[in-house]
Amino acid sequence: MAAIKRWDIRAVLSTAGIAPASVHRACPAITPEMAAAVLRQLWAMTNDMFLGLGPHPVSRDTVRVLAFAISSAPTLGSALTRLEQFAPLFAGLPAPVVCSAGGRTTLSLRLDEFDDTLSLVADSILMVAHRVINWATRRQVDLERVDVTYQRPRGETDHDLIFGAPTYFGMQCNALTFPTNVLTAPVVRRQEEIEQFLTDIPSTLLSEFEFNASHALRVRTMIERCLGHHVCSADEIATAMGISRQTLRRRLQEENTSVSAIRDDVLHKAARDSLAQGGETVSALAGRLGFSEPSAFTRAFRRWTGESPSAFLRRHVAIA
Repeated sequence: MAAIKRWDIRAVLSTAGIAPASVHRACPAITPEMAAAVLRQLWAMTNDMFLGLGPHPVSRDTVRVLAFAISSAPTLGSALTRLEQFAPLFAGLPAPVVCSAGGRTTLSLRLDEFDDTLSLVADSILMVAHRVINWATRRQVDLERVDVTYQRPRGETDHDLIFGAPTYFGMQCNALTFPTNVLTAPVVRRQEEIEQFLTDIPSTLLSEFEFNASHALRVRTMIERCLGHHVCSADEIATAMGISRQTLRRRLQEENTSVSAIRDDVLHKAARDSLAQGGETVSALAGRLGFSEPSAFTRAFRRWTGESPSAFLRRHVAIA
């Protein structure tokens, strides 16, 4: 690919700390950090996240805008629906199509205008799509099959290591297939995590993700996402996590907490942050946090802090 694109690959490798001669060894000692450095250099050279292999250049800012456009979706299913809606608005991105039938969901990525003569293009885009899904839901989504349009290469392939699922070659589209019930998985990443993920690309895509998030963290994230919209009930949280309310209660007890304790902590922090920043009346704040009336919020705030919202405001103003 470097020869086709006429890249100065020696300069790229040197900048990444890789001796050009080392890539000709049978098992070159190239670390994930080195691979990430190579990608950063190529992105800088091409100003294109797809390295000139697509129909139009796609900048990092384009990816950031799309990421934040779909990141507020509550579940993976709704996030993929938004991806279908928004991706066509950005020139150069693969066109996604999501179809569900018979308990299976297929995410197809149309690469008609990409240079799909290189198997690396389809493999890389499908791998990134799978890893982003895993990262966004903080869980390992097991694929049932992977389809690619190019013919099977000669010799052995490493697709089973990349995807952990059977790969079918010479198919009509490039696609990932997984159980439909995965679509109910909540998107648990917060805005600052998304920003960090985008900042750290490509290292984040080349590293192993930690999927074992605590149940308390997942509950906290869902409650935070519901603020200002509706009160997220324990039943709703349990359903989103794919477990019963009793199981959720038991697992939170194992982590020495509960839904009500986590909710109190989230509301307490949100209330303190709002009062400290100003610009929101106590009445408006109480409504946003789901209290039936300001007096109920005042009682809760006093329980959290030992003082009323007005006393907190006076003290905060005096300190400022």
